[in-house]
Amino acid sequence: MIKKSLVIKLCIGIASLGIVFFGWMYGYSGPIDQSRLTYSTYLTDEHGELLHVLLADDERYRIHTRSQDVDPTFLDLLIAYEDQRFYQHGGVDWLAMGRAFWQWLSHGYILSGGSTLTMQAVRLLEPKPRTLLNKLDQMRKAIALERSHTKDEVLSIYLSLAPFGSNVESVQMASLRWFGKWSLELTPAESALLVALPQSPERRRPDRFPKKANDARKVVLERARKKQIINDEYLRTALLSPLPDELGSVPKMTPHLAWDRRANGKLSGPTTINAHYQHILNNIARSTSLQPETNLAILLVNARTGAIVAYIGSQNYYDFQQLGAVDYIKAIRSPGSTLKPFIYAMAASEQLIHLGTIITDEATSIRGYQPKNISRTYHGDITIGEALQRSLNIPAVKVLHLLGPERFKVRLAQADIPLRKGEGLPIALGGAGVNLYELVTLYTALANGGLVIPLTTQQASSTENNHGKHLFAEEQIAQINYLLSQNTAGAGRLHGRLKNQSIAYKTGTGPGGTDAWAIGTNGEYVVGIWVGSPSGDRIVNNTGLTRAVPVMNQVFDILPSGRLMQQKPGKTPEALELFKRRENQIKIRFPVDGSRIESRGRGIPIPLIIDSATYPVVVIVNNSSIYRLGVGNTNLNMEQPGSYELKLIDAKGKEASVNFVLQ
Repeated sequence: MIKKSLVIKLCIGIASLGIVFFGWMYGYSGPIDQSRLTYSTYLTDEHGELLHVLLADDERYRIHTRSQDVDPTFLDLLIAYEDQRFYQHGGVDWLAMGRAFWQWLSHGYILSGGSTLTMQAVRLLEPKPRTLLNKLDQMRKAIALERSHTKDEVLSIYLSLAPFGSNVESVQMASLRWFGKWSLELTPAESALLVALPQSPERRRPDRFPKKANDARKVVLERARKKQIINDEYLRTALLSPLPDELGSVPKMTPHLAWDRRANGKLSGPTTINAHYQHILNNIARSTSLQPETNLAILLVNARTGAIVAYIGSQNYYDFQQLGAVDYIKAIRSPGSTLKPFIYAMAASEQLIHLGTIITDEATSIRGYQPKNISRTYHGDITIGEALQRSLNIPAVKVLHLLGPERFKVRLAQADIPLRKGEGLPIALGGAGVNLYELVTLYTALANGGLVIPLTTQQASSTENNHGKHLFAEEQIAQINYLLSQNTAGAGRLHGRLKNQSIAYKTGTGPGGTDAWAIGTNGEYVVGIWVGSPSGDRIVNNTGLTRAVPVMNQVFDILPSGRLMQQKPGKTPEALELFKRRENQIKIRFPVDGSRIESRGRGIPIPLIIDSATYPVVVIVNNSSIYRLGVGNTNLNMEQPGSYELKLIDAKGKEASVNFVLQ
């Protein structure tokens, strides 16, 4: 009777412990640390070739990998080898756990493990020493993970964090490093190695321990044969497949672009970059002989679509002495004379001038501003076209004065080409800040009949159109192309000499040689080159013609020939007469010019009531602040009382102005 009661008590005790154990196991609702789920930023080119990979936050190469990112056979091998009942259990496979426990009791050591893929996912999320207590904690968190995640999400955690030797994690990264291919392209023999590696990634590395790696692969393949995932013939063939003898290098072709993507929160994605051209231009940049304390940037763009084909932000990203990590494509610099073609093109498009108009190159003072030619000489009466070809300063300033510097500045801003920290006539000679990215954007107009195409590295779908802004008339752009394509390219070389093509290009030089520019197009591509001082110091003999043009020539020499739209400017009947401005057609009905407006409080919007305007309308307030107004959004917030002058320019270039006092 005593024995029976003891048995009953023992059973009750065991049952109570079981209830407590499983209650503790299944009752966990605390957090599971997922801070290790940080990934590498990686970029691919237009054909899917890997361009660049950045380390994840914890200095690992790790690419987010989902089940649909890997070959289906890999998943079959993985589940057959690691967790046969993965889709049946709820995080812990109690049958496998019981079998492992019994084998341990009967043999004194572990013959087979009981860990599921879910438990391994938890261990990868929260790496801890292998103790019994940590194993139990891993089990209950695996159950909790299955409650909060789908099977595919659990599988994705494992596929993304599994280690494969060195600092390589994730199946996708392992496939790229060990086999040089995406994980969707793995063969069963390659998949078998990647299934076996995570159990002992350093001891099974095929480049260091090929026999251990081959033995581990064999075990995976033989189990796959038993599960009829592969047949006998494939097993024999797979066992003869060579193992990789080295860990492949990580491509580092577009560092500036990769870091730009990462800064904008984009971890991965296809780009418009062409790996072939990117590689060649990287070599051109690194082989270019530069003066001390200078750097360079190269931008190659498809002129028709705006797609960026190659992006070289500096000569060498890893040259810290020359500040190579700075992206000089986006650095704000003085554009020198590179804006002159567009001052003439805009004025000619609006019939203020003709490129055959005679203009006098002479000592000039406009409201106290006295521009000088670089040569310090004057050329008298010449055509505007000749002034452009010679890059004379005084004629450019005269035409900008006729056009209006604010008008020119606003029109460029409407195409997302801002001229920073510069006002008035000095804009014509580089007295405003702009970067290479924006200048190349502007030069797409030469290949598109006056249409400025925005640049992009995003691959567009077939239904998307990269709409641009029409700033210049087609005929005038064709004439500008003719003039710019007649110049020599330095050292006695004519553009197109190697490929019999015309290239319209313009050089520019910043003050004291701080910046040297060469930007040109053959009708199909736009090439932009910058060579200059990272610190903004003056550099002797650093001009667009001597430093930037030779680099531009090398780039055009490796590109397919293009066709440039050209037209020779004709002569004007009245050679000395400049065309008058067209009549202003915008009508401002409120505020009334010369009026006083009483406001009941600061920040109350002042409505602009205008007629005959094409939106968007740009408003310049007191020659400083610039606002863009759209349809249904024509209010301005005026914070301070005082006198205001508003200048309005609409999308077609029509103007109006009004003065009023706010009190």
